[in-house]
Amino acid sequence: MNSDKIIRCLKLCKHRKYFRTFLLTIIFLFNFLLIKAQNPDTELWTGFSIDFPIIDNFSIEPAEQFRFDHGISELKSAITEISLKYKFNKYFKVLTTYRLYVRPELPNHAIYLSGYFTYDIEPFELKYKLTYKKKFEEDNKTEEHIRNKITVEYELAKWIKPFIAYELFYRLNYKKGDRFDNYRFYIGCNLKINKDHEIQLYYMREEEINMKNPKRTNIIGVFYNIDSWF
Repeated sequence: MNSDKIIRCLKLCKHRKYFRTFLLTIIFLFNFLLIKAQNPDTELWTGFSIDFPIIDNFSIEPAEQFRFDHGISELKSAITEISLKYKFNKYFKVLTTYRLYVRPELPNHAIYLSGYFTYDIEPFELKYKLTYKKKFEEDNKTEEHIRNKITVEYELAKWIKPFIAYELFYRLNYKKGDRFDNYRFYIGCNLKINKDHEIQLYYMREEEINMKNPKRTNIIGVFYNIDSWF
């Protein structure tokens, strides 16, 4: 067997290893989904986004999201949003987002201002996201949060990147107790279809903190994203 054939066999084994990893990941997530779907505290969040470049370093991204609760049996809310993004360099990006929450009752809306910092330590990618959120609810009520999110992503292959993330919520202008009121823990993977198309799958544990009767929710996320650079 010449050297070319040996290299070809090694590459084939490598691809089979990635395929097995991908297949096991999909099987695990779907089994997890089926198990958690029996739990009334499980939700499904799904949707899509499309990024449209405008000029150099600027883009606009409309998105739609649907959230199902009660064991993934009822539509909790539909969310429409639009974001304007600006990329300073490969490390730092900012965006502003307007989000409209549509529920069976009265709708409400929110604005977001976010900054992203990304740093590569191959094969890992570290991401930090700082977000200011102001939500406008019925009866002229508002709610403000600062959200800190840290993500560690591992490039298993060019088309599959498992990740874990942690997000902590800090409530502004709140004087009734501790201002840290919520956290989220994520585990999932990003699946690249090609350069711009991606599917994201994750499990998220969301839990209220510093409350007498905290709400705990298991969330399955399935999203399709078309994104040119973000």
